[in-house]
Amino acid sequence: MDLPEGAFAPVPTPLNGADQFDPKALQAHLAWLAGEGLQGALILGTNGEFPSFSLTERRSVAEAAAGAGSGLKLLLNAGGCALPEVLELAELGAGLGYTAVLCPPPFYFRAAPVEGLAAFFKRLLDASRLPVLLYHIPQQTGIAVSDELLDAIGPHQQLAGVKDSSGDESEMDRLLPRFRQGSYLVGNDRLLARCHERGGRGSISACASVVPDLVARIRSRPEQQAKLNSVRGMLEKFGLGGAVKAILRRKGFGEYVTRPPLTGLDDARAGQLLAMLDMFGAIRW
Repeated sequence: MDLPEGAFAPVPTPLNGADQFDPKALQAHLAWLAGEGLQGALILGTNGEFPSFSLTERRSVAEAAAGAGSGLKLLLNAGGCALPEVLELAELGAGLGYTAVLCPPPFYFRAAPVEGLAAFFKRLLDASRLPVLLYHIPQQTGIAVSDELLDAIGPHQQLAGVKDSSGDESEMDRLLPRFRQGSYLVGNDRLLARCHERGGRGSISACASVVPDLVARIRSRPEQQAKLNSVRGMLEKFGLGGAVKAILRRKGFGEYVTRPPLTGLDDARAGQLLAMLDMFGAIRW
């Protein structure tokens, strides 16, 4: 099994002013990330706002990313609440040459029993031609990738590992040993150095979309973690998703409009963020 390893960017899904997917913006962003030393990118993850897109749109985004020719290893989030759609996206990823698929728990069904959740994931694991990473982001899904759930799923040849976006170091301490032979990828920028120190395989973290060079070198230069923490703090101050889009818009990749119910930064807030980043010297324009 080709286990995902290294620094990955969870790229935003670019929309133009007509609320339509902009494949040229995605292509430009991916090409830039590849040149900055990243190993790969996650397509249609949380930062890619996957619940905001129809299945048809998600297919188009996945196809555009695969066709961009960036040279990056691509991960596809196939997550959703309708199992047939999850299976369809996983098969699409395999056909397009993705490295692996991710899948969070089916977030609408928060009262589903563990055996039902395990059955959901087993169906995906049995059908997928690609390695599968479980996507642990309980603050969004309301459902944890718990020890009980992992025990119910059991070992499977297609279960590659976990993306841990909890942002909780104690969750790293719980999950990383369970996937010691697989792929533990941390999802919070503040925990990158700790993840590498503990033997994790890499990261899928928001800052990688805008300061990819900094994220990519944390493994070899853990003393840079404090600088990365500062960048992450500035982005969070203005709202992580909107801040990332404002930076990519400033870099000229595309318009990066936000589809309701989420909102982006207005011009004033974006200007404040960019001024702070300039003062800190965090972004090369």
